[in-house]
Amino acid sequence: MRTWWTEGVSWLLAVLLLAATLYGLLAEHAYRLSRSLELQGIAQDVLTLATIPVLLWSARRSRGGSLPGHLLWLGTLAYLAYSYLVYAIGVPQNPAFLLYTSVLALSVTALIDGIGRVDVRAASSAIDPRGHRGVGWFLVFFGSAFAALWLSDIVPTLGGGLPSAIGVGELPNPVYVADLAFALPAVVATGAALVRGHVAAPVLGAVVLVKVVTLGLAITAMATAILFDGGTPDWPVVGLVVVMIAVCTTFLSRGARRLGHPAPGWLRETLWER
Repeated sequence: MRTWWTEGVSWLLAVLLLAATLYGLLAEHAYRLSRSLELQGIAQDVLTLATIPVLLWSARRSRGGSLPGHLLWLGTLAYLAYSYLVYAIGVPQNPAFLLYTSVLALSVTALIDGIGRVDVRAASSAIDPRGHRGVGWFLVFFGSAFAALWLSDIVPTLGGGLPSAIGVGELPNPVYVADLAFALPAVVATGAALVRGHVAAPVLGAVVLVKVVTLGLAITAMATAILFDGGTPDWPVVGLVVVMIAVCTTFLSRGARRLGHPAPGWLRETLWER
């Protein structure tokens, strides 16, 4: 019986996150980037520090058999996996590199395990189906809008030149890599599953909504840091993000109020349990 895993991996992640974020906040020129990007990194570190108590609390709730706690835990893991993928491939080599890759590896492993152990039929029985199509269409629109925004910067340069948002050493922007290869297809696919009424869609939809809210808060924190430094944030992106946070938070709070009790055995003890 592997009851220790959820809290154990969360405490290990908490230690690694504390070390990585404190390095970013306290070390001089920790990210070896421009001032604007340094400030954005510091802003995200502050937001990530704030997610550590959420990660630990939701892990404890998940271990206690709480469906909302488990979904919040999975959404927080999705935020960490995305964020530290960007750190691992987008930040110049620094002493925290192994911390970034460790957080990435552990959060992805825990996320896959945590989703795979859910009996989606049993868990979905507790989730009120009202409004699922609306949530689904919103996720399809949101994911498509961001993909179109990134592609509008990339496609015109295919014949030569570079996008306006470029990575270190003219490597591809790590946000474009993470979004176009993983995050946005997952958002759109989950939205489409909600519209179609797929049995796994309510569980995946809740995880995606939590991940979108946390990532949106991080982007808002970055934009605020740029603004206080006298710069100009990318207002179209900020506007989309603010709407995204408001809508996703509304969906989550409404769903939480309507949540019932899942059928027994909704969370398996191991991934490949017989």
